[in-house]
Amino acid sequence: MDNKVIEVLENKILELRKKVPIKTFNKNKLAEVEINEFFYQGECVDRIMVVLRANGCEHYKKNGGCSMCSHFNGTMPNAVITNENYKNQWDSVVDGSFLEKPTKDFSLNNFPIVCVYNLGSLLNENEISEDAVRYIFTSLNTFKNIKKVIIESRAEYVKPKILEVIKNCFDGIVEVGIGVESINDTIRQVCHHKGLLDINTVIDAVNCLHDFGFKALAYINFKPILLTEKEAVADAIQTSIDCYNMGFDAISIEPTSLQEYSLANHLNLMGYYRVPWLWSLREVVLGIQNKLNNTDFDIRLGGYFDEEILSGSQGEGFAGRNEIFPHQTSCNCSVCSPKFIEQIKTFNKTYNAKDLQSIEPCPHCYDLWKEIYNSSDSRTIEQRVKDIFGDKFEN
Repeated sequence: MDNKVIEVLENKILELRKKVPIKTFNKNKLAEVEINEFFYQGECVDRIMVVLRANGCEHYKKNGGCSMCSHFNGTMPNAVITNENYKNQWDSVVDGSFLEKPTKDFSLNNFPIVCVYNLGSLLNENEISEDAVRYIFTSLNTFKNIKKVIIESRAEYVKPKILEVIKNCFDGIVEVGIGVESINDTIRQVCHHKGLLDINTVIDAVNCLHDFGFKALAYINFKPILLTEKEAVADAIQTSIDCYNMGFDAISIEPTSLQEYSLANHLNLMGYYRVPWLWSLREVVLGIQNKLNNTDFDIRLGGYFDEEILSGSQGEGFAGRNEIFPHQTSCNCSVCSPKFIEQIKTFNKTYNAKDLQSIEPCPHCYDLWKEIYNSSDSRTIEQRVKDIFGDKFEN
């Protein structure tokens, strides 16, 4: 792997990050809350996703973060979210005061699945303290209708100490989402700028989670920068198979979306990147199922597809909704995308691939997608970087 290539990309990411406007947010208010429907133990249930206004991803602070992500747009780089801030944010969920349109019917007990995210790693004490994590999970344990809590963390922060804290105060199922992105080292480091050098770190994290009886969920970012459509599909399928073999309990395919000040967005503006086609997303799901020959494996489709937002932006973001919302998501043409997205939502409520297979080819875009999908690029990934940023390699 060419270190100069990674250096050039990282410098560009850091340059883009410097352009992020410094905003002030109420540190006692959440970044976002949304609800959607979720497939769990053979039935469709309600899920609530709580996004804490947080201190921000450490990988972002140190190295600029991943190439597709701009969640740091929703943080305050010169401020510190304290334990009290985190607790006040969480208390607003418990008492329902976070709601922009208050209702007497709101209760966490109405949601069997609760996601608690912090725009980073919930298991990293540099981002959120052990005390705040304990407070949140102790509170969650008082709601007996909550069956599963889903959190996120980079693999390197999955350690016995913090898992024991959670285990000691919460009796339900805990699932930890880990950003694997790609099993291919070059794609993971260059295209994703993941900063995860050794895949064994992921394997160790999965084993550690299982030692505590927790579930392991693999996030696979679909179609990072620099890959053709077909290369991205093949990589997502292979990474999914490898994650299954590593012992992950579930995978979530996360199609790349465009957020302001991300490298993916920058390359899109330059004409070097397009978000993945929804047709390609279907190819990934069907390819995984065909190769695994295991229709029971938990395959989810992530992304931003217009869930119901209960609480949102404190500032100006995409369409006035939220600072972390993308301005473009995975899509086909304007004619078939809405129906396709509805089928994705149905799939996530059933995990039945027939919901995706039943979509008829669109006369407006299917042939164009097929032509793009079958095109190839003989250059190495490193050469593609050099062709885009050639002037950066002259010194």
